[in-house]
Amino acid sequence: MLKSNKHVFWQALLITVLIFALGLVFGVYLEGIRNDNANIIFYQSEANLFDTLALTYLLNSQELSCQELENVYVNFADKVYEEAKNVREFDDSAKIISSTIYIHKKYDLLRTILWINIAGVEDKCKDINSVVYLYEYNTDDLNKKAKQSVFAKILNDLKDEKGNSFILIPIAVDNNIYSLENFIDSKDIKEFPVVIIDDEHYIYNLTSVQELEKYLK
Repeated sequence: MLKSNKHVFWQALLITVLIFALGLVFGVYLEGIRNDNANIIFYQSEANLFDTLALTYLLNSQELSCQELENVYVNFADKVYEEAKNVREFDDSAKIISSTIYIHKKYDLLRTILWINIAGVEDKCKDINSVVYLYEYNTDDLNKKAKQSVFAKILNDLKDEKGNSFILIPIAVDNNIYSLENFIDSKDIKEFPVVIIDDEHYIYNLTSVQELEKYLK
């Protein structure tokens, strides 16, 4: 009887170790896939960064019509917006790997370049609608996080409703981007989150899509 119990014990132990080992291997495999996906996004964002710099040089060297400028900006902003959704999937996961932080920073830099370019032509091209959303990525303030979630939801709803009729540029302000910090200082913005419409209207409290629609041309 004693030998039988020992036999059952060793069988149970062996099965437990086997299940644990399989779980460990599977976990390493999934983490490897996550890292591969993160690397793909990282290199893609790096390519987009150089693409933006080339685009900026091209726009500065050519005399494009306002309609041509708007088409370029809208298409580029939408491309970055869609690709950045992949980064948010990593942000929402239980473990944020360090590379996603740098990917996020690169997308914020892309959007900063876009914002600066658009601000430079809005006096000439009155029909271009820009909606810039500045928020804090690394905040621990629960009230601010809740407020930013509301802002993001309303802006997503506005984008779904209005499509390419305006350029949506969400940017995290706390990723140590020197050009962004200086550009924000030049506008004397001290509080976040804030929505800036056409570099003219500054909105610090937001509860509905309708509040934003009245400012769009």
